[in-house]
Amino acid sequence: MHTRQIVVLQASNKLPLHVKLGYAIGQMADSLAYNLFYVFYLFFLTNVANIPAGQAGTIILIAVIWDAVADPLVGQFSDTISSHRGRRRPLMLAAILPYTLLMLLLYTDISTFSVNQKTVYFTIIAILFWSAYKIYVIPFYTLGAEMTNDFDERTSLRVWAGYALNLAVLVSSSAPPLIVKGMVNAGCSVSTSWFGVSLIFAILTLISGLACWYLTQGYELPARERQSNTDSTYHPLAFIGEVFNNMFEIARLSSSKFLGASVFFWSAAYALSTGALYYLFLNNMAYSEQDAAISFLIFSLLALAWLPIVNYTAQKFDKKNVYYLSMLISSIGTGLFYFCGFPNRNMLLIYLILLQLGNSYFWTVYYSMMYDICELDDFINSKRREGAITALMSFLQKFGSALSIWFIGLYIDKHGYISSSGQQAMTQPPQALHAILELNTWIHALAGLLAALFAIGYPLTRSRYQALLTALQAKKEQQSYTTSDFKQLL
Repeated sequence: MHTRQIVVLQASNKLPLHVKLGYAIGQMADSLAYNLFYVFYLFFLTNVANIPAGQAGTIILIAVIWDAVADPLVGQFSDTISSHRGRRRPLMLAAILPYTLLMLLLYTDISTFSVNQKTVYFTIIAILFWSAYKIYVIPFYTLGAEMTNDFDERTSLRVWAGYALNLAVLVSSSAPPLIVKGMVNAGCSVSTSWFGVSLIFAILTLISGLACWYLTQGYELPARERQSNTDSTYHPLAFIGEVFNNMFEIARLSSSKFLGASVFFWSAAYALSTGALYYLFLNNMAYSEQDAAISFLIFSLLALAWLPIVNYTAQKFDKKNVYYLSMLISSIGTGLFYFCGFPNRNMLLIYLILLQLGNSYFWTVYYSMMYDICELDDFINSKRREGAITALMSFLQKFGSALSIWFIGLYIDKHGYISSSGQQAMTQPPQALHAILELNTWIHALAGLLAALFAIGYPLTRSRYQALLTALQAKKEQQSYTTSDFKQLL
C-alpha cells in the first residue's frame, strides 16, 4: 500500500487536502516551541531566573550552536536509516515525547541554585532540548521535499505550513504574558507561572506532532537499500566522513551557496526582530504585559494576513523574485524607523507590517526553494539527499539565530541593561533603551539587506527547474537530454 501511494503521488504531483493539513499541523510542533524560545527565553533567563544578560545570551549561543552542529548528523542519519516504515516519520515519532518533556524543564527555575549553578543547568537542558527538537524537525522538513516534486505544489504545501507557523507565532508570542499574568493574579509565583506556560505548550506540541505523524502516513519515500560494502558494519568514523562529504558536495552547488547565505542572514535578522521586540515593548514603550501581548497578537495576525499575498505572488511570479524583493522592502523600511522618532504607538503598526512582510515570505518561500535543490543534487551527483540538504540550511539558520540572540544579550549588557528577578521590567538607563532601539531598527535592517543581496544571486528559477526536471527524467531513463536551458545551475 505504501509503495502504491508513492507511485500515484509522483504521477499526479498533487497532495490530498488531509495530507496538507496533517503536514501543516506538524509545523505547529516545530513552531510553538521554537518561537516561545526565541521570543521569551532570553527574557525568562534575565527577568525570571535572574541571570545577567550577557551570561544568558551565552547559554542560548551554546545550545543553539549545538543544535546547528547536530543538523548534518541528524540529516545524514535520516537519509540513511533503513526501516520498512520509511526514513522520516519514525524519527519524528521517536523524538516527540522527549522533545516535549524537555520543554518543561527548559522553563523550570530552581530558586535554590546560585547564578552559576543555574547557568550550568539551563545550558545542559537547552542542549538536550535542541537535540530532541532536531530529531523531530529535520525529518519533518525533509518529508515535505519527498511528498511532491512539483514546483508550485511545494509552495502550496509550505503556504499551508505557513498558516500553521504563523498561528503558532500568534499563540507563542501573545499568550505567555497573559497566562503568566493570570496565574500570578491567582496567587502563583512568577517562576511557577512560566512552568505553567511550558506545560500548556508542551501538550499542544505533543498533540501536533502525533497528528502529523498519523495524517502523513504513506506520503514519504520508502527507505532505500544501502550499498553493500565488504565490511557490513557501519562505523561511526565512516558515518562522520559521509556527513562531511555530503555537506561539501551540497555546499558546492551554486543554488546552495546563495540560498544558504540568505538563510543565515535573514535568520539573524528574524532572531533580532523577535528576541529584542519584547524588550522594546516593555522598556522603550513602557507597555504592560497585557499591552505587549496585544502587540504580539497584532504582530502575528499581520503575518497571517500576508500569507494569501505570499501564496498568490509566489505562484504567479517566480518565487525567487518575490523572496528577495520582500526582504529588501522589509529591511529598508524597518531600518528607516531609527531616524523617525520610533518607537511610539502611532508608528508601531506600520513598523510591524513591514517587519512581517520579510518574515512571511522567508518562512514560506525559503523551504520551497530549498526543496528544489534536491532535484539539482540528484541530477549532478546522482543522489537523493533531502535530509542532508535540509540539515545544511537548518545549520545555517540556527547558526545565524544563535549568533543573533547572543549578540542581543551582549549588546544590551554592554549598554547597561539591568536584569531582574520577577515579571515587572526595571527602569533601564538611556543607553540600554537606545541599544534596544538599534537592535530593532538599523541592526536588524543590516542583516536583512545582506540576506536580500545573496538571494538575488540564487539561480534556480521556475523555467530552469522545469528544464532540469525534464533532463533528470531523461537521464534516469538513459535517454538523450540537453542542459542548455539550465546551464546557470551547473
